[in-house]
Amino acid sequence: MSSVVMLLFIGTILGSTSLVSSASKAGFLNGALTRSVAGGSVSFASSTFLVGYTNLDSYLSACANGSLGFSGFIFIGGLIALILTWVSNLYQYEVAVK
Repeated sequence: MSSVVMLLFIGTILGSTSLVSSASKAGFLNGALTRSVAGGSVSFASSTFLVGYTNLDSYLSACANGSLGFSGFIFIGGLIALILTWVSNLYQYEVAVK
């Protein structure tokens, strides 16, 4: 496994754990059935994301290798600009969604 994929696995696991933990602290997961459904749905969403990630990874690799020409480099530049904008908004407003 490449290091990017390994980091993505670890990030997904930690993100899922953080999501369930914060929901539990807020009082949304009081019953055992609710906790098991929440854990299962977070696990399903994470695994679905990781399966779809392999297609994105191969597309980004093709863009970075120059297989798609100049448009691939433009795509990577636009993706980086979107990520930087998202991080800047998170830093400025301190919330993901209002």
